[in-house]
Amino acid sequence: MAASTPPLRPENAGLAFIGEQPWSPARLTAKQAQQLAAASNPTGRLNSDVIQRGLSLKSGHSSEHWQIDFPLHGNEAEANLYAAPSRHLKSNQPATTAEWWRNPHAKIELRTSLARLERSLVTPLAATALTWTWIDSEVLPDANFLVVARDDDFIHGLLSSPLFQMWWQRFASLAPVDRIASFPFPWPPRTLLSALTRPQEEQRLALARAARSADPEQLATAATTAYGWPPDLSSADLLEHLIHQAHSRPGARL
Repeated sequence: MAASTPPLRPENAGLAFIGEQPWSPARLTAKQAQQLAAASNPTGRLNSDVIQRGLSLKSGHSSEHWQIDFPLHGNEAEANLYAAPSRHLKSNQPATTAEWWRNPHAKIELRTSLARLERSLVTPLAATALTWTWIDSEVLPDANFLVVARDDDFIHGLLSSPLFQMWWQRFASLAPVDRIASFPFPWPPRTLLSALTRPQEEQRLALARAARSADPEQLATAATTAYGWPPDLSSADLLEHLIHQAHSRPGARL
């Protein structure tokens, strides 16, 4: 591994994900999703329980899609309780398909992480510049998106700041998830609010305000201050400081 390549940090594990690959037999048009959701079942179960909202890219723009999505822990008998979705999914697969109801592309860790949140951050992977957007946690992004399983404006502010933008571009050779997993946040992302010092609380609030303002200068100042660095450092010096932090902090995982 090259000396300049930053190590992955254990405290950042499980923070970022690539969305799920589409499962074509389960994909639905808006009209199909509406029709299936309206169909009834003898058991009284709602078909909307197994229709998943998703986020995809269409002609470079974010677009919602829908798919049949049975619980990952469920079995065939439970899937058949949803009559119309089951018929639709079976009809789109070979009759010999084993476990026809189970999504082979489901990412359990991603889904578990998003289920704990009210919202999450996404950015299109193909974009030349990072454009972070909040989406509801019930919306599942596809593999065109990088997903950050956090719902706080502090993380949003840091990832939107020029500091992270420089980091993202400098280490473009790393996988997108690893560029976040290696990033040296001012303090571990999962630090409890009660464990923050008074200055850290103030810095967190300043970054949250900057994130909501979306002002690049305010973001740059708030992010630099959170690290305790002078506000007049050049871009080159800021990047050098980040790289030094990434290599010098204990607990790094190569």
